[in-house]
Amino acid sequence: MPVAMNESTQQNALQQGLAVGCRALGITEITADWDSVKQSFRRAWLTWDHAHTMPAIRHDLVHSSIRPALVRSKTRPGSLIASWSCEGSLRPLVREDIAPGALPDLLALVTAISLEDWIELTRSLVAGLDDHDVVHEDYSRQATSGTPEPAI
Repeated sequence: MPVAMNESTQQNALQQGLAVGCRALGITEITADWDSVKQSFRRAWLTWDHAHTMPAIRHDLVHSSIRPALVRSKTRPGSLIASWSCEGSLRPLVREDIAPGALPDLLALVTAISLEDWIELTRSLVAGLDDHDVVHEDYSRQATSGTPEPAI
């Protein structure tokens, strides 16, 4: 990550990476409550190889960055690729005018982290949630692990 990335920029990278990671895995909605999401995010973040590149991201249960990152994503000017709808449930919103094949390179350019690494974090995050709280686009593609293989 560039040295100039402040907390807001890091939260923006986080939310875009998770949104595109969800799209790649066919996840259209997360219905878990915020406490469950924060707990799962904490576990996922602590084991993710790239967490050290975003030191401003907080992962403790009281001051977790996950909620502000997702809730504020729609109003951030740097949300070039994706944002989240957080009304009732969490829905990743990836811009429709970007060709799916261009997303991996664009995401890496914007966040300095590869799509594969974001998918790893996303998988770890949703693995900590109840299966019924993770809604997939196409259940026929769902792998036995509970998360489909990347579609991008």
